[in-house]
Amino acid sequence: MFPDGDSLSTAVESAKEQDLTALAEECAKALDLEQDQLATLVTYLHDAWLFGIRTGHAMLVETKLGQANPGPAVLGAQDEFQDLMERCADALDTTLGRTIAAWNYLGQAWIAGARFWEVEVAARLIEESSEGFDEVLRWLDE
Repeated sequence: MFPDGDSLSTAVESAKEQDLTALAEECAKALDLEQDQLATLVTYLHDAWLFGIRTGHAMLVETKLGQANPGPAVLGAQDEFQDLMERCADALDTTLGRTIAAWNYLGQAWIAGARFWEVEVAARLIEESSEGFDEVLRWLDE
């Protein structure tokens, strides 16, 4: 779909860095974790962000770019994300309050990844369209 695969990789890495740097800094301040725990949480934030990209892709594919209810696609991801959350809790081995707060950050990373995917696909479709934005809107309406 996208001829320049390197630019997509660059966009993914750049967005991930932008989204997760601020989130990791916020986690460090809010959760008062030890260095090894923070490093573990940052690894799980990356996993959650990438999971968000996969979820965003699944939603776009399964809902035909917004023409159907995204509920089933999101519910299908629920078990996998719950497993990610449980593995994170086990790895952090901290208090219940910190674990729940960490799960909130995982959720934020997941949503950021899903949003990136939606925005990136839309931007690339517009860029590739020879007739511009109007053609993309017609294509989405089909």
